[in-house]
Amino acid sequence: MSDGAEQRSSRSRLPWIAGPLVVAVLIAAAWGLPRLLAGSAGPPQGPLPPPPGPWPTTGTFQVGFGSATEAEKKAVLAALAARPDVREVRYRSAEQDWEEYQETRKLTWITDGGYEFGREDMSDSIIGVLLDRSKSDEFSREIEALPGVDGVYSQGDGFWYGKAHVTLRLCLRKPIEGAGCRKPLTTEQQEAVVKAVRGTPEVEAFYFEDPEHATKDLRSRTDIDFTAGVSYYHLKLRDLDDVPTVIDRFRGMEGLWQARPVERCLLC
Repeated sequence: MSDGAEQRSSRSRLPWIAGPLVVAVLIAAAWGLPRLLAGSAGPPQGPLPPPPGPWPTTGTFQVGFGSATEAEKKAVLAALAARPDVREVRYRSAEQDWEEYQETRKLTWITDGGYEFGREDMSDSIIGVLLDRSKSDEFSREIEALPGVDGVYSQGDGFWYGKAHVTLRLCLRKPIEGAGCRKPLTTEQQEAVVKAVRGTPEVEAFYFEDPEHATKDLRSRTDIDFTAGVSYYHLKLRDLDDVPTVIDRFRGMEGLWQARPVERCLLC
């Protein structure tokens, strides 16, 4: 065969070789592009000031029982489920309460260990969401009047619920004896925390909350004239499933008092 014939034959085979190659490249690019974009998202924004709002108007409640019979518990549950001002009502046995508490403890890291509840501290209850927390006093009076009810405990949802996913509580500049960090927070430690947050790829943005804003949040939840002396960083993650991973990265870090999921309420 002549050289010209061999060249024509090679050119005729080129589309059969190039075609699959082009397709493979396009598939690889389509698969890798989202990963490339995700990897190039850059460091998280922050530290940002707290957003102006919205401040939550909803809350949670817990109905406790004394020596209530099973029939009385069922009647209270039915009465709550029929109310238009509540939702997500459910009965929680003492065993379920204990299991949920243990799961929460697995996620939460506290430098001093915090107070530990035991199985004997758990009890049967009914929990739910109050749609208008401003009417919690009226709600509590009506439910406490039902047979078998020992007490109703309600509070507002926290400001950061729905705005962030992980809370980092800083040590105090002047430690309180018997609680929290034993050593005072230093500027270098706080800067190291910020650097660590910026180096955490799961974080999309993070906010700094000073004691003044933290005090406003606590008072809006409980109506207690309480002053917070603690500062926080609240982390908004790209994926909610990464909460345990992110918390684990900050366990035991100097300058931190706690690392935990963002709390909806203090009594949950």
